[in-house]
Amino acid sequence: MSANEMVEKYTPEQVAALIQLVDPNFYPPSDEQSKIISIQSNPLEPAVVIAGAGSGKTETMAFRVVYLVANGFVRPDQILGLTFTRKAAGELNLRIRKRLAQLLKALKIEHERNGKGEFEAPFTISNTSVTTYHSYAGRILSEHSIRLGIDADSQPLGEAALWMMANRIVRNWDEAGYSNESSIKTIVEDLMGLTSQALEHQVSGDQIIEQDNKLLAELNRMSGPSNEGVRKAAMTAIQRSGLVAMMDRFLAERRGDGQLSFDDQISLAAKIAQNFPDVGAIERAKYPVVLLDEYQDTSHSQVRLLSTLFGGGHAVTAVGDPCQSIYTWRGAAAGTIGAFNRYFPKPPQSSGAMQYNLSRTYRNDHTILAVANVISEGVRKSDGVEVLPLRAREGAGQGDLVCGIYENLEAEAQAIVEYFQPLWHENEVRREAIKRGEKSEKPRTFAVLVRKKSQIALVQEALTAAGIRSEVLGLGGLIHVPEIADIVSILKVINSPDAGGALMRHLTGPRINLGPRDIAALGRFSRSRAQSEGSDSRSLVKNIIEGTVLSNDSDDQFAGSLIDALDEINSADAKTFSAAGFARLTQFSSDLRRLRSRASGSITDLILEIERYLNLEAEVMLREESIHGRRHLDRFLDEASKFARSGGSLNSFIQWLDVASDEEGGLKAGAPEVDDSVVQILTIHMSKGAEWDVVAIPGLAKGTFPSESSKSPENWVFNERFIPFELRSDASVVPQLNLSQVTTNADANKALDAYKALCAQYRLSEEIRLGYVAVTRAKTHLFCSTTYWGEGVKPLEPSSLYRSIESIALNSGRVVDELEPPASDARNPQEDIEITQVWPRDPLASRRQGFDASVAQVRAATPIDLSALKAGDEVIASWLEDSKALIAEVSESRTDSTLVPRPMRMSPSSIIAMKRDPEAFALNIRRPMPRARDEYSSRGTAFHLWVERHLRGNSIFDDEDFDLLQPIEEDRTLEELKSAWLSSEWADRDAHKVEVPFETVIAGTLVRGRIDAIYKTEQGFEVVDWKTGSKELDEDSAIQLAIYRLAWAKLADVPVEKVSAAFHYVPTGVTDRRSNLMSEAELIALLS
Repeated sequence: MSANEMVEKYTPEQVAALIQLVDPNFYPPSDEQSKIISIQSNPLEPAVVIAGAGSGKTETMAFRVVYLVANGFVRPDQILGLTFTRKAAGELNLRIRKRLAQLLKALKIEHERNGKGEFEAPFTISNTSVTTYHSYAGRILSEHSIRLGIDADSQPLGEAALWMMANRIVRNWDEAGYSNESSIKTIVEDLMGLTSQALEHQVSGDQIIEQDNKLLAELNRMSGPSNEGVRKAAMTAIQRSGLVAMMDRFLAERRGDGQLSFDDQISLAAKIAQNFPDVGAIERAKYPVVLLDEYQDTSHSQVRLLSTLFGGGHAVTAVGDPCQSIYTWRGAAAGTIGAFNRYFPKPPQSSGAMQYNLSRTYRNDHTILAVANVISEGVRKSDGVEVLPLRAREGAGQGDLVCGIYENLEAEAQAIVEYFQPLWHENEVRREAIKRGEKSEKPRTFAVLVRKKSQIALVQEALTAAGIRSEVLGLGGLIHVPEIADIVSILKVINSPDAGGALMRHLTGPRINLGPRDIAALGRFSRSRAQSEGSDSRSLVKNIIEGTVLSNDSDDQFAGSLIDALDEINSADAKTFSAAGFARLTQFSSDLRRLRSRASGSITDLILEIERYLNLEAEVMLREESIHGRRHLDRFLDEASKFARSGGSLNSFIQWLDVASDEEGGLKAGAPEVDDSVVQILTIHMSKGAEWDVVAIPGLAKGTFPSESSKSPENWVFNERFIPFELRSDASVVPQLNLSQVTTNADANKALDAYKALCAQYRLSEEIRLGYVAVTRAKTHLFCSTTYWGEGVKPLEPSSLYRSIESIALNSGRVVDELEPPASDARNPQEDIEITQVWPRDPLASRRQGFDASVAQVRAATPIDLSALKAGDEVIASWLEDSKALIAEVSESRTDSTLVPRPMRMSPSSIIAMKRDPEAFALNIRRPMPRARDEYSSRGTAFHLWVERHLRGNSIFDDEDFDLLQPIEEDRTLEELKSAWLSSEWADRDAHKVEVPFETVIAGTLVRGRIDAIYKTEQGFEVVDWKTGSKELDEDSAIQLAIYRLAWAKLADVPVEKVSAAFHYVPTGVTDRRSNLMSEAELIALLS
């Protein structure tokens, strides 16, 4: 349809009025939104929308689609919508489908009011084309990869699998003449970074070498004595050129095996678009309208792909916020939004504006907005576009802002707790009122956003001590949680005889609790053993080869291996140890041998074994008095499971954990799922896309936030993982090095220092934008803090970010600044404080007196005569059963018995498998085998993802969460399944909840899974599980429905009788409602 043929039947306001007939709570678009939605003000031409944080861009994009469809300009499937996460794509898709369905109902109501006969729908709610940037590039590649002569049918490699491949290449590299002074870990990181950048900017290895040689030639012509700065720059250029051959091997292996990364997919899809113009013609005909979400985070390859396909005047609307551009270190293009009109120029005689704005936020209260605006002031004009300050919504509250400077990190963590406590208590009151069926406000959500993951442990410890539940999000942060740190330490001890630091954590921890005498005795035994065997030099040489000679875990290289010494502890002189210490070491040696024997099995099984050895489940459950105490253990197990599915070994998993721990920006992850039952602790990078009522941001010290890293993360001259900036697609934006007027090494060093400062300044603007992202996550309450003293000896200064926040708090909030700032030459007072402590420490501390009293009471109690036990005394009988079970569990854990205990955590499918064939189930636990994944079961997984995108949109699934008991039938394609489901009774119904994860305890077993969909009924709720096979499932399979029904009844706090459950067989459209499902008592009996 040409622009001249477009006649507006309904204005945005008229469409909104129609929707309000069905949904009275629907808000009509604002003036800003109407300008973007209507073709009168925003015709089908290229345009960019600057949408501030919380400004309703998702609703605006969805309304634009509904408006275009309502007016007959396009069909829903003719609009391509791209965003970064599946969750965001699902939310936009759901919003569009929901509004279209409401509009159809409203049009039917209007038609019936006018009495015009039978209603004919003017449009159909067909599948919308909303997906992620990566999925779209993957689709282009899969359809046209044959043109490049490559195989691109497999799933893209995840970050862990990609790292393992790079790690293998580096460790096995034997090219003659290759030299690199960095550790293996650093070389792997450099290889991955350089390869990603080369793909991103379409740069060849020869181009990299040419630029490095050019820099070396410049440095070689300098006169005068050399210096460290010049030598380091030259070494970086030489080592980067040496990485090129590795990079070529890395790329060749991936493409030869069809094992492509996401970077590969984007780069190759862009190459296809550029080399084959007919691909663009096909895509433009398919999608007359294109919407690009979060455009500020798009990479050069993505911009290249999209501008090649849809440039030249096509109707492309990009929505983004330059102030939230925080991913340039991951490849996001600098100045993307400012360059939009260059990549997507308007056609001749166009009438629409170049830029539209959404500046009214529907998230933040007034004071928090004031903070956001003062922070963003310096970056709002730096991207070549006009970014308006944020404006508050009508009816916005004042907001609560508190900032403070505290003496040290411990005091800062305690201040966060004190700020949260009264608000957290209100949450508990609200939850109780809701449980009683009373009207109450929703519980608030809480988050602590950190710039560095090292801040996490203190904050979580303070929250736990105050009885406030917390959850650490992200693998890197998870490693700092005490129970996970304990597991990782044992993994390192099992994996390497040189992990002395990890061993010491355990030996001095609560389980072994050795004192100084026994530690010294173990050290003497280790040294004497090493001297007799001449093993000192072996450990040292090994670490030199590994490039980790100075690592903390190698401190025992001159004293033999403590871990090897433990293996022979029985041959040590027991008289040199205390009796208790020697007994504990002997037992630990036995336990360690048993744990090491499990190391050849799966990583997850080993972690579960370590968990049992450390009694961690009991510890965390007692600490939090609920199954929520396991959340960090379960999430760590999930991460290990994902890594293991990528083919990783224990050794590579430990190295991967180190990579995740070191990456301050966080590994790639979608927006977090906000949970009001805990305080969520996460990095600021990970928080993007989410919002909380109450937010704390600690660590606003100069050099910490904004970060002023000495590692020059964005400086190619001193960092091998970056391509020379002259080769970048955004070379006109990033700092460039110019040595043309420099003639001496001394001046060259000054020029290199000046260039380093330029790169740091370039990086600083991103740090300011990160601060803007952090404060705009808060809806109503914001707490910002810093300290005068950190972990070093020199005092800290409040950062520029803190001072900006303080300037608002002085007028519209509260400032806690009661301390006198220390002098600039002062030293940390904690440095001179002599910390005294009893060692070995008492793990019970202040609880020891009560514990000893309880032990004394038990010992003084009269033994129960079991033969005289009355049959009706159920309490004592239950105690007896529990005691027998605990004794048996401890006995079994210390033997190599062939008896297989039932897992303490099971999924519904594993419970069904256990009931059907207990022996086969036990064998699978003892010797787990990977499940084959054919195209049919994979298609079933894809179908579940597709349904979820229709109904809501959620996270990436794990295999166990699907509980796919039947593979997809061979005569059913994915498209046929989609069509069949769209024709079913469920397609047009509004799901109450979609893909609901649950944990419930049945007979002492933690059962975990996901419910596909939950619908409200007149009686209560109905749980539905989609099945991609048409064969009716047997009664054993119905156990799954019984568990789902019980789990939802507990989650919703309703009687189980109010919940029904059904299988829906998608191919046949049959809904199989089971009326004779097992009761809770029957499920308990099954698992007892």
